[in-house]
Amino acid sequence: MARVITVTSGKGGVGKTNISVNLAFHLAARGYRTCLFDADLGLANINILLGIHPDYNLADVLSNAKSMKDIIVTDCHGIDIIPGSSGVEMMADLEYEQIDPMVKSFAQLDDYDFLIFDTSAGISKNVISFCMASSEIILVVTPEPTSLTDAYALLKVLSLNGFNDSAMVVVNQCKNPQIAKIAYTKLKETVQKFLPIKILPLGTIVSDPCVAEAVKNQKPFMALYPSSKAAKCIQNIAENLLKKDQENLASYGLETFWTRCLKLLKSPLQLPNAKPEKKGENKTTPPPIQPAAEKPETGDADNQAPAAPQPSHPESDDKGDLVREIQKLSGCLIQSLSSITEELGAIRKVLENGKEIPHAESEPAGNPPGKEPTVIPLDFEAFLERRKSN
Repeated sequence: MARVITVTSGKGGVGKTNISVNLAFHLAARGYRTCLFDADLGLANINILLGIHPDYNLADVLSNAKSMKDIIVTDCHGIDIIPGSSGVEMMADLEYEQIDPMVKSFAQLDDYDFLIFDTSAGISKNVISFCMASSEIILVVTPEPTSLTDAYALLKVLSLNGFNDSAMVVVNQCKNPQIAKIAYTKLKETVQKFLPIKILPLGTIVSDPCVAEAVKNQKPFMALYPSSKAAKCIQNIAENLLKKDQENLASYGLETFWTRCLKLLKSPLQLPNAKPEKKGENKTTPPPIQPAAEKPETGDADNQAPAAPQPSHPESDDKGDLVREIQKLSGCLIQSLSSITEELGAIRKVLENGKEIPHAESEPAGNPPGKEPTVIPLDFEAFLERRKSN
């Protein structure tokens, strides 16, 4: 039975796909049957990193042109790859009667030991659905304030949509483990204080020029530079994964995963400050306020004849109701997105004005050599409350 792992991030450019590819490569080299699913819409980063050009993708399966086994790129550096591309977005448009046949098609992949999903970055419905349906989540961050705040935003949206499990964190692109520890601690303290989600450390990947060289050669750095610093970090991450207690994962199969994922893709996504309708609440949209009638330019207004009643046009009223409903929904969406943007901007400002993360060449200020670095907790939510009250 496959272990389903979703690799995601709040911010793009943090090395999520590189980690997915090299982790899959190492697990396959250890003898585990591993499949990598490219769920990053249309960008096909896995194809670029490995120099492959698939003829078909998931969209061909959804259109019934090909079977699941027809589109799999087999034994690419020891791993199998499912090109997702635009097919991931098409899954949200499946009719309910199409879900069961598609689940059975996906369930054929249960022969693998690991099925790793490389998702897009951010808080789209696709990302949230894959994360919530998966039994394990790897959240990739970097020490940059923007990466940490976007990771927190992703976890917050997961929480709003009912996720209360744990996520494993990998800190990538850091100069040394000390910097990674500070970044992870900042994120952990904030999550522990405000969200029901738990985060756990899975590992660190230090900056390594071998990674960029491997990308140029379109091969996994684990294959080209097995003794590099980054390769050793991936080995440690894989060891931590293999040591993880699997007692709660034993009964979690691919059929369950795909059933949950497809249903989540068809469900509405809850965003911060999006107020759900209360039970029994009147859903009728109130009529818009009509503009005041203009007074005639000449003559006494009191002596004017009353206006003749206007005939009723049912078709026009229906169109007006539709327009008002669209305007209402658009307003809610704009309000939700504006709230997220404002919140992230405020959090970033706190981080950027806070204490600077020390460089690898120097010890953090105020800490004697050899001592643990001082962790500076950042109370994001309290800051936002004070900001609103001002």
